[in-house]
Amino acid sequence: MRVLSTLRFTLLRLMRNYIVLLLLLAVPIALLTVFSVILSGMVDEAGRPYFDQTALTMVLAFQLFGGSTVMSYLNEDLFARNRERMTVAPFNRTLYAFSILLAGSAFSFLLGAAIMAYTRLVLGLVWANWGWTLYLIALMAVLSSIVCVIFVCGVKSFSTAERLSEVYGVGFVLLAGLFFPMPQHAVFEFMGSYGNPLTLSVGAVRAVEIGNWNEAWFQANIVLAAIGFLFPVMLVMGRRRLR
Repeated sequence: MRVLSTLRFTLLRLMRNYIVLLLLLAVPIALLTVFSVILSGMVDEAGRPYFDQTALTMVLAFQLFGGSTVMSYLNEDLFARNRERMTVAPFNRTLYAFSILLAGSAFSFLLGAAIMAYTRLVLGLVWANWGWTLYLIALMAVLSSIVCVIFVCGVKSFSTAERLSEVYGVGFVLLAGLFFPMPQHAVFEFMGSYGNPLTLSVGAVRAVEIGNWNEAWFQANIVLAAIGFLFPVMLVMGRRRLR
């Protein structure tokens, strides 16, 4: 119960982290506002507005970087500045680390929901299915947090863990072909489709837009399976690091 009581304070710490709010809320809002002007009235071959697809991709893409906040607080509290205090604190450190994971995932999810609300209320974007998109945002937030916990527990240098989290986020954005086409190779094709959580999440939302729920659930469940696979890996590495 002592650990659960820390959730509120962890969320408050996250909301007071202005750098995180700038990078994960202000920056995407600014970019989406610019793109809404640039892409206004433009449609693709299927008649869909370019901005709608850009907004969807950006909202989900920024979830790839949400786990960096979890990684930062875990390192600060358990491996760096506050380590000695937490060692003598009257609660389980493993559960405390899990509470940070929950709070960080929830915070990243809330930022994604706030960006969705901004695009609807200010930019006039009509989302096809709010609940389904929020579900995909939640999956992306949890997956990013788990991956970043694995990084911070798997390497001793926090700066190396930070670089790995950047490779994770930027790498999947690049592999999705958002900046330039990937080479025609089986590995790149897999990592740009069913091996890419960003592509899977975007595909799941687009499948719902055309009423293909079977494909939507198939792609979303791959992301869920990745979470299920990495979660025990995170537990093993975390317990080993906390010894």
